[in-house]
Amino acid sequence: MNHERPTAVVVGAGDVGSSVLRHLAGSGEFGELWALDIDVERATVAVHDAVAIASYTGSPSSPRVAAADVFSVDELATTFSRVSPDVIVQTTTLQSWWVITQLPRDLWRRLEREARFGPWLPFHLVPAARVLAAARTACPLTPVVNVAFPDAVNAVLSALGTPATTGAGNSELLTPGIRRAAAELLGAPVERVALEWIGHHYHVVYYWMELEQVEPLDPDSFHLRVLLDGDDVTAQLDVLTVLCAAGRLLPKGRLIGERAAASAAKNARMLLRSGPIDDHVSSACGMAGGCDVRFRDGTVELRLPSDVDIEATKRIMERAQLGDGIAGIDDQGVVAFTDSAAGAMRDLLGYDCQTLRPEDAPDRVAELRDRLANLTTA
Repeated sequence: MNHERPTAVVVGAGDVGSSVLRHLAGSGEFGELWALDIDVERATVAVHDAVAIASYTGSPSSPRVAAADVFSVDELATTFSRVSPDVIVQTTTLQSWWVITQLPRDLWRRLEREARFGPWLPFHLVPAARVLAAARTACPLTPVVNVAFPDAVNAVLSALGTPATTGAGNSELLTPGIRRAAAELLGAPVERVALEWIGHHYHVVYYWMELEQVEPLDPDSFHLRVLLDGDDVTAQLDVLTVLCAAGRLLPKGRLIGERAAASAAKNARMLLRSGPIDDHVSSACGMAGGCDVRFRDGTVELRLPSDVDIEATKRIMERAQLGDGIAGIDDQGVVAFTDSAAGAMRDLLGYDCQTLRPEDAPDRVAELRDRLANLTTA
């Protein structure tokens, strides 16, 4: 590391980015915290809030602000070179998930249930790709946590040769609830319960967006094994019941962003420890879903179940991503959407995109914005 206490950069000072800053500042583990945002006033407010919260916990920190246009790889790279971060947390997106909830209720509910989350990928991919490209240029050894739809974005970034170290949120959001639900059913303290868990963003929205009302959960779209004091006790439980208990207790609405931010801050902190530390994270090593990992000296290593190899893990994640409307992501980063998801976008928005090539994502952002603007002015 470059400093006695490390430096973290948080790119984006929206709901999630501001929350990440608060968590990192309150941890007392960082010497400098930088908020990078094109809106300097917004970043300044986020930094002052982080300083205030750090003062309540007695944690010394030095949050700072820099203007950054995520569309300019050169500008970002220059800032990264100047700041010399030990870890980067990428939270920027060009449209937060809740924006479509401002549409007429019948329309946004149909978009949620028929189009799903996958077709909105360009909004999340474009800024993340620029941030990772800048990081590769300026500080290629610095670990990066990407919070923007990592289950799809990280897989595309990996194919492009600019991988994020790990994601945050998504399957991580369910992990504490799964452990607690299993512990209650077993009549044991939660500290004695461990998991082998392969999950996905879809498993969060399945409960959070109440998709259980329209389709059963595919048991082949996840792997969940429960261990008590290291012994496999999965046969004593109904894993769907356990997963359901965790899913139904997820915070509703924009409050879920706070939990996603907490997981991002946790991952940033774990990446700066010597390790080894075992955990479950979203979309590490370019995977299209969450799995168990081992943090070690700024890296993460996959920690797969003994009877589930890497190819089986990928098949589980590919099965899960169908629930997000994604049919596949190839080794060039080209994303194919399911017929139902692409068809819903055509029918409801007039947006025709069966496949997304990464280089076309900026134009698709502009088109999606136009389609949404036409809806709100119609």
